[in-house]
Amino acid sequence: MAKPASPLPRPARALLIALGVIVALGVAAVIGVNGYVRVAFAPFYERAERAFPIPGAGVGFVCQDLDCLDDGQTWLFSGYQADGSPSPLYRRAADGSVTRVFLRLPDGSLYDGHGSAVTSAEGRVYVACEGGYLVTDEASVADAPDDQAVPVLGRVELGFSPSFMNVEGEIMYAGAFYHPGDYETPASWRMTTPDGTENPSLMFAFPADPAAQWGFAAEPAAAYSIPGMIQGVCATPDGGIVLSQSFGLATSHLLVYDAASLEPDGTLSATALADGRESDGAADGGAASGSAGAAGAPDPLADVPLYCLDGRSLVEDVAAPPMTEGIESHGGLVYVSEESASDKYHFGKLYGAGQIYALAL
Repeated sequence: MAKPASPLPRPARALLIALGVIVALGVAAVIGVNGYVRVAFAPFYERAERAFPIPGAGVGFVCQDLDCLDDGQTWLFSGYQADGSPSPLYRRAADGSVTRVFLRLPDGSLYDGHGSAVTSAEGRVYVACEGGYLVTDEASVADAPDDQAVPVLGRVELGFSPSFMNVEGEIMYAGAFYHPGDYETPASWRMTTPDGTENPSLMFAFPADPAAQWGFAAEPAAAYSIPGMIQGVCATPDGGIVLSQSFGLATSHLLVYDAASLEPDGTLSATALADGRESDGAADGGAASGSAGAAGAPDPLADVPLYCLDGRSLVEDVAAPPMTEGIESHGGLVYVSEESASDKYHFGKLYGAGQIYALAL
């Protein structure tokens, strides 16, 4: 008769028990976090539908924004690499295939900035950089083979580093992120609106200009007083303005404003506009080294109409999971990007993040 197997030594048994406990706790944590997020943000998940996965999230890419090209089927994603290597644009084709494209600056180096915003119009792609934005050719980006670089054609200086940017109709909207102590704005940009709201930052409207080399005026036609911690902007089909607000692990918000009800609350002085140029704090989070055909010194600034986004025009505040980033309006829906499931933060992996969600607002 075979001898019974010898029992494991006590240290080995203790190790197996400990490993089992750790695995069980890990599974319980994932289930717990997933359950909490799904309950806490149930109104968001009830309205939103999964569109497609965020590309590159498992290989160090930290998504910051997204844009749908004019063909209505090709999507671009901007952001940065957690290891500091050159920042790619990810391209998602209609068939779901994903390609990675880089931006080559005139000095031969590759763009390695924060990639805080990407948008497109009239055959051009615009990517935020320190002090303004870079311009490249849309067809080149759309046709580039995987892991190839396309040339940057130009650079537009705005006098501040956009943390979000989007072209809607004939207007390019661009603004600065504010968080006390970390990302400051000039004192003249922080104001109390007529309903008592404390708005610490500004968004600017740059009109399309056929005489401008890269399609949009470098000087704004209007300014908007906005809340802090804004990561993205887009328009709704009925002309509303949506702002994406988030910071860290706090609840994100999709703030919807009735643009039709906005009336100017005075003007923003040329002095306040110039303050941004004098105190630009690199909100993009990384420089695009090398000249990229930047425009010359901006023209003298003029006062512009000031609109305040506050409780008077706020029509909806949708609570969303942490770390929402850029947003894009397409086909009557608002598409929401986020960074929580990237290899830099990991948090979103606990509740199935890493997806682009789309919802009607």
